[in-house]
Amino acid sequence: MERFVAIIAPMPERNPVAPAIRSAISRTNGMAVRIDRDDMLVAVSGGHVRHLGDDIGLIIGPIFATGKSDPAPLPSDFAPGGNSSILHRFSQDHWGNFVAILRDHAAGFHVLRSAFGRLPCFHAIQGDQLILASDTALLSLGGWTSHGVNWPAILRRLALKDIPSPSTCLAGVQELRGGSRLHLTPKGLSVTQTWNPWDRAGRRHWIDSRDEAAHMIRRAVSTATRASIMGTQRALLMLSGGIDSSVLAAALGTHGCPFSCFNLASLGAIGDERHYARMVASHLGVPIVEAQWDVGMVDITRTQAKDQPNPLARSFMQGTSRLLHEAIGANGADLTIDGGGGDNVFFSLRSIAPVTDAFLRGRSMGEGWSTARSIAAMADVSMPTVLGRAVTRALRRSPAYRWRPMTQFLSPQLMGDAALVPRHPWLEPPYGGETGTAAHIALITAAQGWAEGNDIRSPVRHVTPLASQPVVEACLRIPSWWWFRQGQNRIVARDAFRDRLPAAIVDRRTKGTPDSYIAEIFAANRPVIRAMLLDGHLRGAGLLDLPLLERALDNEGFVRGTDYHRIMHLTDVEAWVAEQT
Repeated sequence: MERFVAIIAPMPERNPVAPAIRSAISRTNGMAVRIDRDDMLVAVSGGHVRHLGDDIGLIIGPIFATGKSDPAPLPSDFAPGGNSSILHRFSQDHWGNFVAILRDHAAGFHVLRSAFGRLPCFHAIQGDQLILASDTALLSLGGWTSHGVNWPAILRRLALKDIPSPSTCLAGVQELRGGSRLHLTPKGLSVTQTWNPWDRAGRRHWIDSRDEAAHMIRRAVSTATRASIMGTQRALLMLSGGIDSSVLAAALGTHGCPFSCFNLASLGAIGDERHYARMVASHLGVPIVEAQWDVGMVDITRTQAKDQPNPLARSFMQGTSRLLHEAIGANGADLTIDGGGGDNVFFSLRSIAPVTDAFLRGRSMGEGWSTARSIAAMADVSMPTVLGRAVTRALRRSPAYRWRPMTQFLSPQLMGDAALVPRHPWLEPPYGGETGTAAHIALITAAQGWAEGNDIRSPVRHVTPLASQPVVEACLRIPSWWWFRQGQNRIVARDAFRDRLPAAIVDRRTKGTPDSYIAEIFAANRPVIRAMLLDGHLRGAGLLDLPLLERALDNEGFVRGTDYHRIMHLTDVEAWVAEQT
């Protein structure tokens, strides 16, 4: 993974890049200074850098044309000048994992980030200068000084962790989200969107054939996978045996890259999917490595996100990271892959929204009835219940998906706080937008957060092909109700790879989770968790409902219900805050 730090001084005659900072960056191991001027200093580690000239700028990370998996040349009108309309069109017509830092003709600078790219781009204002970096360690190297925790952002993270935000949990640090452009001039800074899913979604873009939908998804997954493994000698696929990771295994097997599968199991049937993973590996003729999570691998008082401005790390992933490191050492892989975001992108949602779309936009009433039966079966409710809710949904003024904040164990005094209101430009459908499409885009919004900031810590390059721009754009062209059939979801993805996978995998209705492992961690650390939360920083900031939390932590014995999930999330955030103070 590339890393970078950049310092932009729009008024160099008054405040040029400081010699001490320039010297510190140039001496940093692994970082190579690519542009060194009074108004712009950029240093990068990693091989994918297109240096366009000191008077133009550079692009960090690989770039592909829409629908293509080979690196793309830059358009002839891309530079010089950094014209905003050209950059907007470039973002529409290209995808990848890149951050572009460019000058414009008006003594300003543009920073462009690809949609769903894994290369972070954090930024902070220090005096008259803008510091950009891929992590907080490099922000500090560029001259940024911490001003502590951003408590409103912490509250938002606790309530709306799946909705990405430009505001990070460190005061004064922002994130340039994927599909956005930052423009800096001596007059100030502005951020605009260059990619929005609604530009590709809805009935104006829907295709007409279900068969073509399956072929389109297969092509998109293949394109994203092939581009992701570019230059790889041997890959290690994190294979659960669910449909998402199995689809990746099937796609990976067509590109000639040697790979092995890696399956993690926990105690209890819900966390042990080895049978399904073995079935996929055997069918494809690839080796599989198996490992089992252990509670002793986790220290809940520390976080793996210390160098990130958001508490995105989950404690149980410490065990995953350790076992992944061991598997890579034994396997010799130089790339790891996961199917994260597949549930969201392939529209795995128990919602009446697609039922509403099917009745209003489908070709026949039969499509509506069929979709309603599927949703009723998945949600284990009656047909009249689904139909009644679908009618109510159709009569609602706005098609927008209502994202409910997670308020469990939060202080009742905070229930009216603005941080609890879900805000994201993608959650705002245009006039006439479809209800099911709005629900699908809400899930894709969460997938963006996963793609751009997941907590898988791999010692080698890591990719998440399903949560990528080509796959997302293909999925958006499919009517929302086509994803459901006979009580199953993700139907188009299942059909796309039906001939490449065992029928028991394609038609599988169960889904494994690490819940039993998380429950083990909770039970083994209950006294430590109690001390961390009841005497910690979140309590000091007035964010917690202490009486309710105390009652939940006082329960001894076998872990029941789902409270432990929420308590572990609070604990993970507390561990991150403790590292920052």
